[in-house]
Amino acid sequence: MRLRTRNPYAATVLACSLCLSACATPPAEDDTANSAAEIIYILRSIPEPSTPDAGACAASKTGFEPFATDAARFFSFWSVRTRPDGRVADAKQARVAQLRGCLGATAERARQNFYAEIELGTLTFRGSGECLALMVDFPERGLYPVRCQLVLKDLPAPFVGGLLTTNTITSGARFGGETTPPGYTQASIATIRLWKTQGQRGDPR
Repeated sequence: MRLRTRNPYAATVLACSLCLSACATPPAEDDTANSAAEIIYILRSIPEPSTPDAGACAASKTGFEPFATDAARFFSFWSVRTRPDGRVADAKQARVAQLRGCLGATAERARQNFYAEIELGTLTFRGSGECLALMVDFPERGLYPVRCQLVLKDLPAPFVGGLLTTNTITSGARFGGETTPPGYTQASIATIRLWKTQGQRGDPR
């Protein structure tokens, strides 16, 4: 998920990643996946414009003071297709999720507070964590590698929690999946791991 553009670090956040009515539902897992202690998603996020909501990033909800302006973020999430060796062949197959997030400053300039509300298929849950700007103007000028992480909570049974992590690159392009300068995938490749309780390993969908 892109940060505020007034300084290089603030311009760099996730692309921290749910379904609108037109979204596709993630494919059902096979019997082996259903019996596992966790479900794993690999998704690609794209920053999208959205209608501002005055109370969406209130400190009473997020647990931190949001940026005075431009704190709210909205991302669509897309399934990806990989080759047998794990290389991504298509980073935008089907829209399967959405994330509404909020950002706020910390005492460390490169680090930002991050809060998100996520919809993934029939699941809705929240997450709290941070985003950290790792480099500035790399691999070329105007690009900012970032990593974000969210501890996930308020999931329905049989889930007891989870973790969302991102490998993110943001740029001068505020919205969309193409960077400025071009040639890179914006914004995040995200991993979502959802954990189940022992003895409750069925698919909730």
